[in-house]
Amino acid sequence: MGLLAAIVTVAVSALAGSDGLSRWLLLRAERQAIGEEAVRRLQDNAALRAEISRLRSDPKYLESLARERLGLVRPDEMVYRFLDADAP
Repeated sequence: MGLLAAIVTVAVSALAGSDGLSRWLLLRAERQAIGEEAVRRLQDNAALRAEISRLRSDPKYLESLARERLGLVRPDEMVYRFLDADAP
């Protein structure tokens, strides 16, 4: 009977202690979150690789980005700027 009580006490201590079941559940949740973050980063990397490939191989895409982000124009083009009617 004493041996059974000792085994139960050790089992409860292992499950409820600081390195027991609660710690295991916490680590499991952390591992899941890290796995999800890794998948997101792999997807981001794939998208960035595709973007780099497109920038290197598609001159029209590169031109459209330069026009959109930098406001570049060709030498033979004329730029018209319109004022907003609601602007002070």
